Amino acid sequence: MFDVKLKGLVNLINGDSKGVMTTQIAVRDLLEVYVIDNEVNRDINYARLKHISRYVESYDSQIGVFLPSLVFSFSDDVASYYDVIKKELRIPQGVKLKVIDGQHRIKGLEYLLNTNTDLDKREEILSSTLTAQIYFGLDEKNQKDVFVDINSNSKRVSMSLVTKYDTRDIMRVLVRDLYNSSLALQNAGVEFNKSRIVRPTNELLFTSAHLKSFITLLLFGTSNISKKNEKITKDRYDDILMFLDKLFTILLDVLPSTPGNVRKYALGHEALQNAIAFYLHKAIILEVDPDLDWILDWETEVEKLKSFDWSVRNPLFQSHMIESRPNTDYEFKAFIDNKHDKLSKILEKELL
Repeated sequence: MFDVKLKGLVNLINGDSKGVMTTQIAVRDLLEVYVIDNEVNRDINYARLKHISRYVESYDSQIGVFLPSLVFSFSDDVASYYDVIKKELRIPQGVKLKVIDGQHRIKGLEYLLNTNTDLDKREEILSSTLTAQIYFGLDEKNQKDVFVDINSNSKRVSMSLVTKYDTRDIMRVLVRDLYNSSLALQNAGVEFNKSRIVRPTNELLFTSAHLKSFITLLLFGTSNISKKNEKITKDRYDDILMFLDKLFTILLDVLPSTPGNVRKYALGHEALQNAIAFYLHKAIILEVDPDLDWILDWETEVEKLKSFDWSVRNPLFQSHMIESRPNTDYEFKAFIDNKHDKLSKILEKELL
């Protein structure tokens, strides 16, 4: 390995005892010189790494990605490694930058590089640069103080503000954010890579496209979102995201544990899913033009769904169902079409 060389000015803090340098560091160099000190950092939350990896992997999308500055401490005497003339910090083998803030971003990058088999994409990521702030002359207490200051005083940008500047389909953004925050949805299963789910072998509950339609139908009573409703979603993004997170937690708790098993339950079909969405829209959503809200005790309305018979044997469903893939090992019952009108009326009659 060659020495890592970083360009930048060292600005002094509190006289001559401490300093800080802002620089750019290539990902391949970063992965060679960083070290995590568990006495300074919190424990790694490995569940976050996949989400960070997915975000970084979208770097070549139209909107790109943004990663805040990484923050490090350089424990050695900076005078031995900094060239004042060249304005360059030399980090030889065996010398490390101790991470103060950014450990999950770094581990997320490692996760992506370890799981991505596209050699060209790996090389692009390794060659890309990140902004880094390097502190000099900090003892362990100073390092902990900086960590606490960063993580206590920083404030997450409101998603409502973020989405106002995001030109992508707002409902797709909402679906992705909801899935990332909802353990209930992750357990039920959402197919993001394919346009359809092959039944009965695949027991995932939704495709991402249909989850988008389900949410739109639930919130606005229609599967096609209007410009007005797009604006409402952007303006109320944080509130809607938290509402949906809680709603799916309750909903998937009161439904059977494997709702995508179409040999046992009718819940894996879009017709019934849409009927549930429309039923919940009528039961809990308040359309107060030009805004959107929900009734105070909406949780009780969702919990009513627990008493309904969702099995494929329910007599109320029989006239609306046919045998799919008959006389094979994959035979199962499915609804005649994806229309939810008649099924919504069944739910309303039984539950409202």
